[in-house]
Amino acid sequence: MNNQVFAQVMNTLAERRRQNEREEERRRAEVIAKCPEIGQVMDTRREAVMKSVYSAFALPAEEDLPQKVEAWNARIRQLLVENGYPENYLEPVFQCALCEDTGYVGTGKKQLCTCAKALYAALLEQDGSFKEEETFETFDPRRFPETALDAGGETQRGRMLKFRDYCEKYADSLPHPEKKNLLLYGGSGLGKTFLLRCIHARARQRDIPALCLTANQLIRIARKAIFDRAQEDLDALYETDLLLIDDLGTEPLIPNVTVEELFNLINERQNAGLCTVLSTNLSLTDLQARYTERILSRLLDKRACQVLRFLGKDIR
Repeated sequence: MNNQVFAQVMNTLAERRRQNEREEERRRAEVIAKCPEIGQVMDTRREAVMKSVYSAFALPAEEDLPQKVEAWNARIRQLLVENGYPENYLEPVFQCALCEDTGYVGTGKKQLCTCAKALYAALLEQDGSFKEEETFETFDPRRFPETALDAGGETQRGRMLKFRDYCEKYADSLPHPEKKNLLLYGGSGLGKTFLLRCIHARARQRDIPALCLTANQLIRIARKAIFDRAQEDLDALYETDLLLIDDLGTEPLIPNVTVEELFNLINERQNAGLCTVLSTNLSLTDLQARYTERILSRLLDKRACQVLRFLGKDIR
């Protein structure tokens, strides 16, 4: 993991917690100004709790303190509702309910929360591949002709509508789609990159940690990790919940780097149950010739990968 980027994530979460505290204080002041009794009950509750803490080692603890605290809490909730507020208006504020904006979840050995992973991915991703206009909402089927693709009568537009629906379902079910991997292949200008980026956009909307890059960028990162011992960015590709690789087959074939790193990445992510989406202009035959049977067998594993074949006229 890139320590500099991770530090940015922690700083962002720390600032978020400070904002939460300011919002909590604003709400308290607002409520007490409108209903002073709420402030009185809160002061009584705080004094009783603090007295119990200070005297814990000198005097017997009040056995009925929990019941008293709950009664005060109930009274505060009642007064909030009577004054037009939600009953939970004075509860702690946070954006992520899982980690309460700390960035970590779990007991004992803590793990990074999904919100922290999403922040990390967003900060790390500097390739410019994300475009606001490439979303499922902006998908226009009219760009694809109603030309029949086969004797069965399926048209290019009809196939693209089915592919859009599948990709949207895949994106909405992240990080646990029925099949973790997705391979989009076919000629150029058929909409593969657009749908890949639609998945990316939906993942970002849902705060799913995702990284999107081209095959060229992948190999540059892998080469840097090997020759410059800069492992952090490559580790992120292995660990992110969703990895999207566009234009597979356009990257240089560097001996002992390209094929080996691609196999390791696909294999390790598949074994870890992480989601990977790839697009390529190559045919399945060309993929096997370029990357060997080992990689193709991972991509065509029907238990783990859905393959979508794009056909028709170049619409660009």
